Amino acid sequence: METEQIEQIEERFKRRYRQKKLLNILVSAVIVLLGCSSLAFIWNYDRDGALTFRWMTVDGTVFTAFIALCYVAVSAFELSRYTELTSRVVYYIRLASAVAESMIMIAVLLSQFPFSPQRMHIFRYDMFNMHLLIPVLTVASFLMNDSPIGKLKAGKLFHGTWFVTLYAAVVLTLILTGVISREMIPYAFMDVAHMTAPAVAACLASVYGLGFLLSWLISCGNRKLSWLWYRGIASIKRD
Repeated sequence: METEQIEQIEERFKRRYRQKKLLNILVSAVIVLLGCSSLAFIWNYDRDGALTFRWMTVDGTVFTAFIALCYVAVSAFELSRYTELTSRVVYYIRLASAVAESMIMIAVLLSQFPFSPQRMHIFRYDMFNMHLLIPVLTVASFLMNDSPIGKLKAGKLFHGTWFVTLYAAVVLTLILTGVISREMIPYAFMDVAHMTAPAVAACLASVYGLGFLLSWLISCGNRKLSWLWYRGIASIKRD
């Protein structure tokens, strides 16, 4: 291959890399803005004080917005050096955020069915952002922009449920210690003190089963879609 052709390929790579990082910075910045404004809205609208954070949607938005803010800084640094800083820990955190946001989106979509006992006001500013717009942007950003770390084995898929596990541990502790009263429990399946052991086991299996499935689907999608940025980059045009 001629030196001129190699230089052309290198230039194409740099251009695509720059476009990828700029898009990631833009999407992450939008997520931060939507997250912060939505949190301010729900805090002032519902006026539940600290109990606002009993909802997975709210905590998921805080988690995702913080990760997105960090990613703005990381992507800007990577862009300036044309060097990837992505590590396995960072990848797993981003995956956990994408899985959490996917579960939030699925939950609100299910709530819109006629058989749902309680429909969410999906078109309220904060609800629309936290249940649909932020999840879509988070998952799309991860699928297209994050550098893959290879095929995840079954045990590694657990990393995609990091946030779900942390949320459940904190909120269930607050429920069981009485800090969150029974009438303020965010989700019926978290009222474990008044559930049978088989029912608790079924809820755990359902939540983690969905988490593992989403972790697998999203990580597989990332491996296949993230390389589209560099598709055809080495093609040589002939006169």
